[in-house]
Amino acid sequence: MDEQTALSNQTTPASARTGVGMWLGKLRLSRLIRWVVFLLLLWWLYANWHADIPVHELALRYGYPDSRFLEIDGMTVHYRMSGKGEPLVLLHDANSSLHTWSAWTDSLAREYQVISLDLPGFGLTGPHPQGSYSAFMYASFFDQFVRQLNLRKFHLAGNGLGAQIAWFYATEHPERLRKLILLDAPGFEARKSPAIQLLAQTPLLNRAMWKITPRAFIRLMLEDMYADDEKVRDTLVRRHFELLLRPGNRKAFTDRAQVSENRPPVDLIENISTPTLILWGAEDTRISPEYAYEFHRKIRKALLKIYQNTGHWPQEENAAHSAADVQAFLEGRF
Repeated sequence: MDEQTALSNQTTPASARTGVGMWLGKLRLSRLIRWVVFLLLLWWLYANWHADIPVHELALRYGYPDSRFLEIDGMTVHYRMSGKGEPLVLLHDANSSLHTWSAWTDSLAREYQVISLDLPGFGLTGPHPQGSYSAFMYASFFDQFVRQLNLRKFHLAGNGLGAQIAWFYATEHPERLRKLILLDAPGFEARKSPAIQLLAQTPLLNRAMWKITPRAFIRLMLEDMYADDEKVRDTLVRRHFELLLRPGNRKAFTDRAQVSENRPPVDLIENISTPTLILWGAEDTRISPEYAYEFHRKIRKALLKIYQNTGHWPQEENAAHSAADVQAFLEGRF
């Protein structure tokens, strides 16, 4: 018994030392992992922190020879006017700019006066001075825009957010419109908030988004808009990324995320009396093509075309076909 006790007394300290050593080793490894994660996070924040790009620099890079500017509600609004003939006004989607219409402009300006503009919060126009981004602000802004240009009667086309502004305008000012073109229009779909929008609604995190802008996120957004990821080229990513760095545009993104309801009443759609063409991408992951049929059903005598292998921006991804269809529609040949 005494020998067993003595043996136990001799082995216990060694076992304890081994256990303590293993515990200290795990502690050091855990601390090392935490430091590595912390340093990687610091590196990621540093790599994705971007200062604003001055407006004049962006205007040199992304302005057109026929770019123009006018003042509305304290904003210097960037717009483009090309060609001669009946006016055709083009309204872009959220997270876009008038550049989305470049192919349409090249094609349609041969027969029409094509007018595109950067909406408040986007492109070279930049943020609304009061941070207001409701559907009613956009409707009021657009009405002021067409009045300043003295457009008494015109054709109107819009994509995404621009299509929402367009159909809302058509319900309030049918006397001003000749024909209406809606591309992948919001209205009937259930409202949902993407993860990036939820981050933009989160205090402190949304402020970080005013300076931290991963270029990879821009590419992911564009790949979500397009059906064919191969068409999302570096030049496209660069333009979207750099225009987002226009002073105030990143804050405008988080301000828009705070708007709880940014849609006019959908019941108004059935009041549209303007001849209407509905265009949609069959692979639109933002707004399902099933809602194209809702617009087609609600708008009297509307025409509908759905493009295969096309996402949320048909005017970019299927530019030649969609521009030809629009010209046929405007000329009564569709």
